[in-house]
Amino acid sequence: MATIIVDQMFNRYVERVSNFCYPKAAWLGLVMIFGLPWSHAFFYIGLVGMLFFLAVSATHYKDLLRECKENVALLALVLFLFIAAGMLYTQASVEHAVFDVKKYRKLLLIPVFLLLYRDMIWAKRLVIAYSCGVLILILPTVLDGTGLMNTFSLNMLKYRDGTYTSQSLVYWRNHIVNGFHASILFTICIYSAIRYRRNVAWLCLPVAAICVVDIIFFIHGRMALMSLFAVSLLMALSYITRPLFRVVLLMIALLIPVASYQASEKIKDRIDSVANEARSFVLKENIITSGGIRLHYWDMSVAMFMDAPIVGNGPGSFRTNLDKPENPLHAQQHRHAHNEYLTLLSQHGLVGLFLFLGLTQQIYQKAGAQTDRWLKGIVRAGLVVFLLNAVTDSSLHNESEGWTFVLLACLASVRVDATSRLTTYARN
Repeated sequence: MATIIVDQMFNRYVERVSNFCYPKAAWLGLVMIFGLPWSHAFFYIGLVGMLFFLAVSATHYKDLLRECKENVALLALVLFLFIAAGMLYTQASVEHAVFDVKKYRKLLLIPVFLLLYRDMIWAKRLVIAYSCGVLILILPTVLDGTGLMNTFSLNMLKYRDGTYTSQSLVYWRNHIVNGFHASILFTICIYSAIRYRRNVAWLCLPVAAICVVDIIFFIHGRMALMSLFAVSLLMALSYITRPLFRVVLLMIALLIPVASYQASEKIKDRIDSVANEARSFVLKENIITSGGIRLHYWDMSVAMFMDAPIVGNGPGSFRTNLDKPENPLHAQQHRHAHNEYLTLLSQHGLVGLFLFLGLTQQIYQKAGAQTDRWLKGIVRAGLVVFLLNAVTDSSLHNESEGWTFVLLACLASVRVDATSRLTTYARN
């Protein structure tokens, strides 16, 4: 009898602790998402806090296991386990292999996000937290580009990214990360202005304009320019249903890049630099350029893929090949191919790439099933930006872009018409 009473008291205690801690985990997750684009400190405070409060919410362990059976979560777990299993056959050092495996452990957080954020209220909070983080990321660049830093005598040069200062005004993160997040924020602002035009259009449209100015004039991100054009075209096509209007829109879309190239020296230089860097690489004049380094890495990755096309060479193998003394770029510090598709193919073969594409397809399909057009548009446009960015950067391997992929997976799986227990706890 005493044992039964003790068990009941213990179960009530565990339930009370879980009911108190579980909502806190979600709020700390918002802190993590806020810090994601720009602040390692906020990001890790939120991440560690979220995991701690979730770990002591014992009554939700079964719920977490149930979320792991969702297609998106299941594929994410399988992809990570396959990448980790590559340590059994990789020829890379333990240090290099472990480094690469750690880069993909963010996939393990997808089931956690699916558990914590299940309804539209939390989806909006996630989008707001992320948007505020991106604004802080791009704000110094915009202030510097418009000359307002000098006007207000602000000196933030110690935060400026030294790699790209000769070509762009970028702070805290490089121009690739800046352009990636600015492109997604642009889509969030446009969809929000359309959906909630009476309430937030006055705020969203100016922010969207700031993102456009930032991408075109203040940074050197070429993929960001392509992403901005691509998502703008896709958004327009999604709201135009008449075939004739769509044809006219496509014709205009073809003319805009040509006109922009002729009218803007900034855009012309960015586009010409791609051809110039590729030509220098082919002629062996100079491969130490942004494009030349990538082309060399891609050439390396294709050769590695041909050596082990099915399961790849294992994690860390790219760095091991780059470290060879005969490699002309062995002094470079990079650990990935600057192309997510080739990073997966070279290290994890066709199996790894197909698992990643399957996961992406599931997220896209989940987003398509959403009845809320705002949420559907943000996730799908965000995926387009991510997949384009993955052509010239190993986006899932990287921290900032990879965690944004986790966020998109969560938003795609939100149940628009459901109210989660988490929201119920928050209201009580």
